[in-house]
Amino acid sequence: MTLDQRFSNGISLPRIIVVILNWNCWESTLLSVDSVLRQDYPALRVLVIDNGSLDGSVARLETISDDRVDLLKLPINMGYAGGCNEGFKHALAAGAEYVWLVNSDVVVDDKSTLRSLITLIESDPKIGLVGPRLASLGDADCLTYCGGICSINPPIWKHTADPEQARVWVQEYPNAGLVVGTAMLVRTSVIRQIGFLDERLFAYFEDNDYSIRSSKAGYRNLVDEKFSVRHEEKDENRFTSSIKPHWWYYMTRNECLFWIKHRGLLRGLKVARWDLKKTLIRMRRCRDDQAALDAILAGLWHGWTNRGGPYRVEDRMPRPLAEALLKYALRR
Repeated sequence: MTLDQRFSNGISLPRIIVVILNWNCWESTLLSVDSVLRQDYPALRVLVIDNGSLDGSVARLETISDDRVDLLKLPINMGYAGGCNEGFKHALAAGAEYVWLVNSDVVVDDKSTLRSLITLIESDPKIGLVGPRLASLGDADCLTYCGGICSINPPIWKHTADPEQARVWVQEYPNAGLVVGTAMLVRTSVIRQIGFLDERLFAYFEDNDYSIRSSKAGYRNLVDEKFSVRHEEKDENRFTSSIKPHWWYYMTRNECLFWIKHRGLLRGLKVARWDLKKTLIRMRRCRDDQAALDAILAGLWHGWTNRGGPYRVEDRMPRPLAEALLKYALRR
């Protein structure tokens, strides 16, 4: 029986836990929760997880009165991966069939978005992860993500805002689909099979890692072409000055950790060496922002030395090496 038939006949639908992780951003979180609660999918509950916020978020989140919403308060910031893993554990204990990870800065405009995602993933038991397209938070017509590929052999990681390119990749790389963590729907049976998000990454690239692990387990990962959600865009090519240092750190470090994890130390560092060009470009873009430069250099160093965990501003690349790289990067 199809999902639509189950809707029409009132037969039990797959249970969904929507996990929204909050960290010092209660205003956007409340907007995101409200948009999710407007979905026309009745078999959902929302778990809001406060990730050790220090801005009074908990008091604000406790004002949510909808009985479909639960609040979990974590005493410390466990990172995006660690916080979402608490949501995974909650969903497994509750017997849910799916978990929908929704970023706190996501707005779901169309009430049928979740229903469409469930229909897609239910169409084939070998679909492990699905997600919608992404659009700019300020302009729903401006698509920023339509699909991506993530492959270990050959080593490829890229995504596109072009719908046609995304369709080509689905045909060329059917077993290397990338679903971003911004609004990732996950089968709980996949969680049981491949485990939780990698907490060493802390934040960013955990979706690349999970997509690869899902693919290795024999699942396909797909983007639903029918719907998009709005999300705050972090475009390093255009909005460099508005990006915080920790983003530069995690993106630089975790790309290296990702390749080392899946290709081994020597082969992973070889790919990381190819990616050094990207890092040098980032350094030139941030030449007037010392905090960003320090974060990029620290991320590079910790990636090379295979170090995970949270970013600490005081942990930096050794000074002689940092000075040499800066000199090389900024003279070009």
